[in-house]
Amino acid sequence: MKSLKRIGIGLLAGITCMLSVSQTAMAAVSDNYVTGDNNYRQPVPQSYNVVRTINNIGDYEDKMQYFSNPQDLFVDHNDDIYVVDTGNNRVVKMNSNYETVNVFYGPDKAFKSPQGIYVDEDGDMYVSDTENRRIVHMDPEGKFVEEFLNPESSLETGNVFSPTKLIVSKTGYIYVVRGENIMALDGNGDFRGYYGQTNIGYDLTEALMRIFASEEQKKFISKRLASSYINLTLGDDGMIYATSMEREEGEIKKLNSIGTNIYRKYKTVGNAIRNPITDFINNKILKSVVAGNTFKFGEYFNDDGMYIEPIFTDICVDEEGIVTVIEQLNGKVYQYDQDGRMLVAFGGLGERKGSFTRASAIDVDSKGNLLILDRINANIQVFEPTEFINLVHAATSAYNNGDYSGSYDLWRRVLAIDENYDLAHVGIARTYYKQEQYKLSMEESQLVGDRDTYTMAFDEYKYVVLRQYFVLILFIAVLIIAVVIVLFLLFNKYAKKGYWSYLNNKDKKMGVGQGIMYSFYTMLHPIDTLEGIRYNRARINMAVPFILFITAFVVRMAYLYIVHFPLASIELEDVNPVFEAVKLWIVPVSWIPASFMATSISGGESKIREITFTSALSLVPFIVINTPLMFLSNILSKSQRSWYGVFSTLAYVGLFLILFMAMMILNNYTLKKTVGMMFMSAFLMLVLWLVILLCYVLTGRMIQFVIAIIEEFKLNFL
Repeated sequence: MKSLKRIGIGLLAGITCMLSVSQTAMAAVSDNYVTGDNNYRQPVPQSYNVVRTINNIGDYEDKMQYFSNPQDLFVDHNDDIYVVDTGNNRVVKMNSNYETVNVFYGPDKAFKSPQGIYVDEDGDMYVSDTENRRIVHMDPEGKFVEEFLNPESSLETGNVFSPTKLIVSKTGYIYVVRGENIMALDGNGDFRGYYGQTNIGYDLTEALMRIFASEEQKKFISKRLASSYINLTLGDDGMIYATSMEREEGEIKKLNSIGTNIYRKYKTVGNAIRNPITDFINNKILKSVVAGNTFKFGEYFNDDGMYIEPIFTDICVDEEGIVTVIEQLNGKVYQYDQDGRMLVAFGGLGERKGSFTRASAIDVDSKGNLLILDRINANIQVFEPTEFINLVHAATSAYNNGDYSGSYDLWRRVLAIDENYDLAHVGIARTYYKQEQYKLSMEESQLVGDRDTYTMAFDEYKYVVLRQYFVLILFIAVLIIAVVIVLFLLFNKYAKKGYWSYLNNKDKKMGVGQGIMYSFYTMLHPIDTLEGIRYNRARINMAVPFILFITAFVVRMAYLYIVHFPLASIELEDVNPVFEAVKLWIVPVSWIPASFMATSISGGESKIREITFTSALSLVPFIVINTPLMFLSNILSKSQRSWYGVFSTLAYVGLFLILFMAMMILNNYTLKKTVGMMFMSAFLMLVLWLVILLCYVLTGRMIQFVIAIIEEFKLNFL
């Protein structure tokens, strides 16, 4: 059954991957965990404990003691808490002991559905009075200072001004969430431009439509918009941290002074070498359910295994630069360091302590306590950090401040609590790197699969070794080049010998050794090789394609174990021989019946024997290229992956070209007909995969049915 399952995955990877990821997500997990690139949840020690729940404002007012649909909260530098009690049209102020000290209803008690608040260092409040379409500035006592209306600007006049979330910079600029932008106002309320808009990129279809469509048709072309911002906060570093609906670059952003996101981006992360075939299989299909990347903020499957796209309703940043966000759909709290690495995740949907019905706001006080506002439950839960997460924060902060020795000691203390906490190993590897202990950094980062840190350490270690043993390395390089030249000449000699030996001995069947040498002649003269098969098809030895299929598989398995760690596309513990065989053979093996069926109905001359032989020949580039490449990779790292990937891609380009030429030569087709038959064969391959997958599913269901009958029989009659 395990082999059948792997074959099913190989036949239609997208569907199976979706199911398997869903099952993983549905499994019971720890309340506190982290997720890696594989989306699995790794339990970690308790990070935060709920120490208080605030359900009302106490005895401050006789009526309206309870919150109603609260939308925002803010913790100032004195740890005073401001709650935007939207349903009651007020702002509630509490002190650090969570006692209500004041309630503000706005100028002339005129707040109408306020949704956001920011308090500056002087205690002045800036409130988004949303339905009144203004921002109200009040002093610490709640007295009206000024209001900001829709700015008088050619860009803004006539547009609805309904401010929700806002911050105020130290320069006095007000930044307000406004759809796909963050709008900037100066202290006089004048419009100062848009900030942080995501680049929507170029769309060829839209460009052609606008060129060739009529004026009437252009009216119906919808305008493409950038992803909307949701919330924002101001860090102690002066940067604006924001959450958005952006799925390409990342939902969490750190915006510099010119509005450029400098936080971890999805497209800058990846572990695999890119090539057309495996990129399509691994990224477009296997990871299509998670937007095609190995790294994601939050999670794309909830606790029930249902696919979701995260909506981070609020964000906060503490004094150490720790970023914490709350997710609306699964009620989770996610915490990240300044490099965008997840520190912990906890929470969830529910009514119990530590969970949320609809979390709407989050902030952090000077002690590191997280205050999370739930607008449906109309309460605030206060989460106190444990020793574990305090050590994690301290270790991260020490590293960012340049105290690498202190960071190392703190990470060791983290590992004493949880030896499986991967980020601690990453932190130690990075401290080794900063202390120029490159070999130790490589060992530590390899332990947890951190290819980025490993690459940095390896590149430095490589230069150290190069400087130390330059003469010896130069001698070895010259020797290797000489050996490569000799091997190439021998390869050319014996491949040519095998080719002519087969063609000239017309009375003898192809020998195994002769056939293997003949096959490798494909790398030098593919057309001659294929024509030789066409005109001598009766003498080919069918043991040769079998040997080529096995050889390619052996090369693939050897490649996985020998290729340099930062260039590996899969972790060694995840290697499954059956799955690798399916990925390698699925195209050339399924090509055999698909090509035969297509050519049989179109006047083709090729038979199963020669199609099988040429299909095996398509793996020769894979064998020839990957054999030296696996060894060459050990002097390279991710920083050289671009041109390294070119050579890896050539193996798959060669596979396609040989199949294309075989279709043309074996059947004596024209170029146009060959192209048509290639598409026909590809379609038949897809149908074949779907049929086999359907058989696999039905067989599994049948086996489950039989097992259920047997169990029922045992239960009732034995």
